[in-house]
Amino acid sequence: MVETTAKHARTAAAYLKRQKPFFWVIVIWLVCLVYYVGLASNRYAPEARVYVKSIGGDALDSMPSVASLALGGGGSSQDLRLLADYLHSRDLMLIVDEKLGVRAHYADKQWDFISRLSDNASDEDFLKYFRSHVLLNVDDQSGILSVRALGFTPAFSKDLTEELLRQGEGYINRVGQDIAARQVLFVESELDRAKAELADASEKLLRFQIENHTLSPQAEGQSYQSIIADLRAELVKLRSEEKAQLSYLNERAPEMVALRARIAAIESQLKVEQARVAGENDNKSSIGELQLDYQALDLQREFAFDLYKATFTTLEKTRVDAYRKLKHLVVVQSASLPEDELYPRRAYNLLTIFVLLSLAYGIMSLVVAIVKEHRDV
Repeated sequence: MVETTAKHARTAAAYLKRQKPFFWVIVIWLVCLVYYVGLASNRYAPEARVYVKSIGGDALDSMPSVASLALGGGGSSQDLRLLADYLHSRDLMLIVDEKLGVRAHYADKQWDFISRLSDNASDEDFLKYFRSHVLLNVDDQSGILSVRALGFTPAFSKDLTEELLRQGEGYINRVGQDIAARQVLFVESELDRAKAELADASEKLLRFQIENHTLSPQAEGQSYQSIIADLRAELVKLRSEEKAQLSYLNERAPEMVALRARIAAIESQLKVEQARVAGENDNKSSIGELQLDYQALDLQREFAFDLYKATFTTLEKTRVDAYRKLKHLVVVQSASLPEDELYPRRAYNLLTIFVLLSLAYGIMSLVVAIVKEHRDV
């Protein structure tokens, strides 16, 4: 019995040795045929098509944008590519694995050993496998993203596709909201700072007014100047009367005594008012000095108010822009439960393998022929 088996083995080996090289092309192709026809597990891939739409729409496009460069210029194509990168990310893989058991599904023993995920696959290998089973295609012209999630069962492939879209929409919203929230928070902090500066400038101006018992040194100075001008005019008038009355009255006449008393009173009052303007009373600052200090404080308060007003306007614009940055996925085509498998493409793969093997056989035959020809020479 043993001798018979050995004899058959030697006969088979001799037969295989006598075969033409193209025989091995047929053998390899037949092995592939057996795998694809009898062993390869079906994989389903429902397609979903989506695009990213801004909630703000065109109605707000004419409004000033404080954060228009937050996403690098912001366009639907860039949003789609950002979404596509996230759908292939490790973070998303871990999320959907926790929700749907992706690793367990892909590594199930009931699938063929070539198609399934290895039991001892590392996270990096799992990520490569995951990316190869989440097919994405970005159409820049139409702004539509096509998503296909491969699964060994129709239900799992549909559930995975829908979960990817849910997570993707949440991610797109978080990106816009986080950027807008940081911008609003920054402008709000600037508004608080501007408000504090305005309150400080207003307090300094109020303290100055209380300490110097004046609302406006400028108005008070103008009032003093008007009083001094009136006193000087009255003094000139009385001195003219004095000269006129001296021409026909005695210096000791009651009229002259009264007139000169009025002149002395006006001169005394005039000195008082001039000293007040010059700040010579009670070592107080002059009206001019008070006016300069007041103008500096008032200018500081006006600047703080303008800054507060501009910052408040910016805050309102930033809030409007934050609304514009909110986005969501519009589903053009939802994922349906597939009835036919998409992979493996048996006829296409077998034809491709046969063509490649034939090309390899032809090239090797050509190389062998050239080598033999050179040996003969």
